[in-house]
Amino acid sequence: MICKGMKEIALHILDIAENCIAAGADKVVISIIDEVSTDLQYIRIEDNGKGMSEKEISRVTDPFYTSRITRRVGMGIPLFCQHAEMTGGGLKIQSEKGVGTIVEATFHKSHPDRQPLGDLEGSWLLLVSSNPGIEWELICSSGAGDFSLSTYEIRSVLDVESIRGTELIASLKRMIRNNLDVLGLE
Repeated sequence: MICKGMKEIALHILDIAENCIAAGADKVVISIIDEVSTDLQYIRIEDNGKGMSEKEISRVTDPFYTSRITRRVGMGIPLFCQHAEMTGGGLKIQSEKGVGTIVEATFHKSHPDRQPLGDLEGSWLLLVSSNPGIEWELICSSGAGDFSLSTYEIRSVLDVESIRGTELIASLKRMIRNNLDVLGLE
């Protein structure tokens, strides 16, 4: 049975990025890469948090395993894995204790069961504005070109301490959406 709660890939990204925060990461890189020639879309979330042991990695796709103590069920990564596998893709996790974790899902982009990318810009900006102590980077690539944005870059160019404020967030959201549209990322 498939959970209907995560209707877009951006929500999976948000969930995994929250895991990065809980793991003590101070840098998180989110990459969306479309390979038109292979019809594949790669979603990659990389952090420099506490990392996981081999045993933890082997259990992380089990919905009844979680490292949390407040709730004993962890559905985020298992659902992300299931949604990728439904398109003929899959999920890979690389992690090293004390170094960090990379979660990468592969989707066949034209598969009818692939979820839409959704509100990636809103999810990324929510993470950025809610977690000013973390360096965030967004990397997007397709056959039409590349786009990247980092909180370091934004703060440097705009000479601001944190990325907050309705006008700034709205402007960044439009800029990211425009670039996603130009790249054909959906």
